[in-house]
Amino acid sequence: MPNKPGFGSPLQLPTYYTNVSDIISILRPYSSLRVIANHLTAQGFFTPTGKTFTKQHVANFIRSTQYQPTNKE
Repeated sequence: MPNKPGFGSPLQLPTYYTNVSDIISILRPYSSLRVIANHLTAQGFFTPTGKTFTKQHVANFIRSTQYQPTNKE
């Protein structure tokens, strides 16, 4: 049985959250949440709990303060 992360811990590696955040930030000015969800799923990304993305999952991801993109320099 795989090890489960502790309560409140990220369910994926940090690179997952960076990649999903990057995709969302690139597509958000031009696309609906549903289109972004479909794109993430088509690219092989699933929610941290393993479900396919929906527009609500994308909205929740955007609102989440834990996974806000960081400034890259």
